[in-house]
Amino acid sequence: MDFESSENKGIIYFIKSKLKIIISILIFLFFIILFMGWMDYQNKKNKLKLSENFIEAKVLLSENKKIESYEIFKQLVNKKEKIYSPLSLFFIIDRNLENDENVLLKYFDTILSIKDLEPEDLNLMKLKKAIFISQNADEQSILSLLNPIINSNSVWKAQSLKFLGDYYFSTKEFKKAGEYYSILIDEKSSDIDISELKRKMKLIKND
Repeated sequence: MDFESSENKGIIYFIKSKLKIIISILIFLFFIILFMGWMDYQNKKNKLKLSENFIEAKVLLSENKKIESYEIFKQLVNKKEKIYSPLSLFFIIDRNLENDENVLLKYFDTILSIKDLEPEDLNLMKLKKAIFISQNADEQSILSLLNPIINSNSVWKAQSLKFLGDYYFSTKEFKKAGEYYSILIDEKSSDIDISELKRKMKLIKND
């Protein structure tokens, strides 16, 4: 009993001697939890605001108020948010809200710099950029965007291979086009019209 009593006294003494430290730790943990809760609230609030802005931009676009709509989409792109920034860029391009290619390329680079962008969304943006620059860019710029995709198991692999095949077909580099078409035919991708590829392969062989 004396041993248990002295042990309990030792524990009580230890707690009392460290009471300030324990209280400080508890207060610190409380503020950490409070801060995390506040951050979560702010994130949800910000996402709701972005969602509202995106809807407003689409409504303005439907009312043919292109300038006002573009201003909102432009702001959303620069917010670098993983959902609404890419969607806003798609609207800007699809509805021809911006014709300056240099400005659009900056938008693409802004989206591609988003750190928490989902891998497949990132691959889609690379494919979209490759398509966008294909009229004016050099071959290496296009390949630097698409090679990581075609060397992976990305869901955009087949579309990237098809685009590269079509790109070389349009530039009359038929040997290169045939290489990409052959890969797609061998893999029998369900996302691609194989009959079209075979028709182009016949044209290449007869050229």
